[in-house]
Amino acid sequence: MSTTNRREFVKTCLAAAAGAPLPAICSQAGQPSLTSQKKGGTVRDRLWIFCCAANSDFPSMQRRSVMTPAEGAFFLGVPNIIMVQSSTTEAKYGRLEPPFAQYMIALRPLKRVVWSVVGSGGFSDPKETEEVLGLTKTQPNFVGAMLDDFFTGRKEGQRAKWSVDELAQFRRRLLAINKDFKIFATYYCASQVDLPLADYLDLIDVVTLWGGPKDLVNLESNLKRAEASAPKCKKMLGCYVADYRGKQGLPVELMKLQCETGLKWLRQERIEGMIFLGNTTMDLGFESVEWARKWIEQVENERL
Repeated sequence: MSTTNRREFVKTCLAAAAGAPLPAICSQAGQPSLTSQKKGGTVRDRLWIFCCAANSDFPSMQRRSVMTPAEGAFFLGVPNIIMVQSSTTEAKYGRLEPPFAQYMIALRPLKRVVWSVVGSGGFSDPKETEEVLGLTKTQPNFVGAMLDDFFTGRKEGQRAKWSVDELAQFRRRLLAINKDFKIFATYYCASQVDLPLADYLDLIDVVTLWGGPKDLVNLESNLKRAEASAPKCKKMLGCYVADYRGKQGLPVELMKLQCETGLKWLRQERIEGMIFLGNTTMDLGFESVEWARKWIEQVENERL
């Protein structure tokens, strides 16, 4: 399919079919790794929020949002965050402006921070990539880089926003700073898991799995397909809270399905975590958001 950002992806799929306290700051002695979550810990340790600049979703939702990424993590009660730059269309309503280190001040209480080098809609800028690499050397809770909307959906030609060589070069630079850093990438279940992307996936550590409402009834089969197509990559389940086409919250029954399935997979050690998207829709009064907050409160202390 043609290149699209996650908001447009959700629109296509839909057409077809108070907060817990945050944990203390991580140790200054070194970065917490994703794999350190594997044994022990709680459900809460595995929960993430996907965040963009406040109000950057206005073009899709047509409603003002004032919640910042740090506020989103605090409100939802999760300790880990993925920071994603806005697309060109979204940027006039809100974007993350360099220097990025200033944003990290508000994120110091969080355990793990991942920052995009390819953002919403496949946005990428070499100068901003250097900014992110700069964070790796100064921020103790930085654990990885995100490739959002990275794959174009094409079988031939330009299959991703970067060439394989460009991704390999970035990976070398990232791991030279810290061998425990990870590269995350968005992986759309309906349109990308069957594409010839093995050469790219060999350079990616974690695929974050996303599917619209039509795909949610096929969560199990979609995970199996992702396990087959990306066997070396760790998996994380992406959970939408909003219906971007309808400009409203996701139906609660679908929110429940995502959360309960994700928890089952965490218990089975089939996924590393769950990601809730995102801060720019969490202050709009959606029932799905309140349901997710209460669910997190109920399960967060379960040992894994």
